[in-house]
Amino acid sequence: MTEILLEEFEDFYKDKLDSQFYKVKKAVKKQISEIRENLLEIKVCTDHFIEAGEGKIEEKALKSLHFFSDRIKKEIDDIEVPEDEITYDVMHDLLNSIKKLFTNINDIAKKSVPKFQKELQGEIKELSYITRKLGNNQKEMDEFLRKKYTELKDAEYLLKRLPKIFNLKENIEHAKADLENFEKELEERKKEQEDLTQALTSIEKNELFKELDKRENDLAQLRMKINNQFGFKKALKKLKFELEKDLMHIPNINIYFLKDFLKNPINALVKESRDLPKFLALLIQLRHVLEENKLNLKTDVRDKTVNQINAIFDEKSIQEDIDEIKEYHRIIDEIKKNIEQEGLAVQREDIKNKIATNTVKLEHLDHDLDRKNKDYLRYLSSLKTEREEIQNSITKVINQEIKINITFSF
Repeated sequence: MTEILLEEFEDFYKDKLDSQFYKVKKAVKKQISEIRENLLEIKVCTDHFIEAGEGKIEEKALKSLHFFSDRIKKEIDDIEVPEDEITYDVMHDLLNSIKKLFTNINDIAKKSVPKFQKELQGEIKELSYITRKLGNNQKEMDEFLRKKYTELKDAEYLLKRLPKIFNLKENIEHAKADLENFEKELEERKKEQEDLTQALTSIEKNELFKELDKRENDLAQLRMKINNQFGFKKALKKLKFELEKDLMHIPNINIYFLKDFLKNPINALVKESRDLPKFLALLIQLRHVLEENKLNLKTDVRDKTVNQINAIFDEKSIQEDIDEIKEYHRIIDEIKKNIEQEGLAVQREDIKNKIATNTVKLEHLDHDLDRKNKDYLRYLSSLKTEREEIQNSITKVINQEIKINITFSF
């Protein structure tokens, strides 16, 4: 097996084709040489037109003659005749350029030649003769390409697949570089997240925060205890419905307090005046309605609700509980004030915001890393497949097993 670097493979393969198809290449070079000579002869012939026209034709016709000569020369100069790089595509382009030349010569001749046709018949015949030779050489090359060049054409086509390999190689290198950058940034972000978390933990270990957490937890427990005493909210909701629909009339009931209580019982009681007159009045009215069975509740539900109301009146602890909640609020506000004065709240909020921002960036980096890794693996797979296919095809052409070595810049 012959191993060739990707960057050197094109020259290696072209040399093999030049050697293997030597006769075909030699024949084509001869045809190109004849076409080049024909084109040069046409340019020389146009010079003969100018030389012959001087002094023989009038100024207006001479002007057309110069235009005729200059245009033909320009058309010929625009034709790219291959020197060293001889391939099917190059020769096909040459044939198309010659066809275009004939079309342009005919168009120019129709407009210009009649003005000096009589005086320059010899030169016109000379030009016609040369263009016929060029036309014959064009036909010969066209036929040669169709009949003799097919195998070489297919072999040359494999070279068109090389740019794809170079592109895949470049894509792999870029994807690998991006992967390394993402991985580096991800590690930096994770380290920053750890530092921020440690900083937050350090701040929250402050005695003020510990005390705040304890007081807020105690407050939550107390609120839960109080709420557990309000098992009559279902009856109150039904009472509210009856009142709003004007289905029941109860004198002096405070509908606004009833609504506030149903929204947030504890907050409503905290806002109440001392001894909770609105709350206790509401309970008395509710108990009275229940005892008269005006809400049409099931017997067990009604009895249970009445018992809960009676328990509140018997134990008389609800005011103490509300006072305790107010005291907790006062203490918590005082702790928060101290935290604020020491700047701890601002520091903690700032760190929390940074943690939140960094969390979003980490999620984006994880997504980018996953996407780029998929790109990288896809490019690797495509490169492997493409290289194997072109290696197998080229081995069949040159009857020599080859391997294209690809080196990356990482």
